[in-house]
Amino acid sequence: MADKFTSVHLNTIGQLHENGYALRLDCKSCGRGADVDLDSLVRRLGPDFTLPEFRRHASCPHCGGAVSLTMRLAAAGTKPEGHPMAIRVKPRR
Repeated sequence: MADKFTSVHLNTIGQLHENGYALRLDCKSCGRGADVDLDSLVRRLGPDFTLPEFRRHASCPHCGGAVSLTMRLAAAGTKPEGHPMAIRVKPRR
């Protein structure tokens, strides 16, 4: 009998942080990217800030372009190569 895995629903930045995931943003326009400091992000936006809302408000600080989100288990290894990048989050409307 195969072992069953517990499903994890990840819809907020707090859930990513609690479950040991890392979040990476990559700019679709200029190609810059970096891992996100989830500790700081949770402190700044709160643990209930949703990933869809974060995606809508995040943009590249270098060119203003749209970013893509990639999640991975933080324990899976070292951070992928990327350019240092601060996250610019547009205010909620």
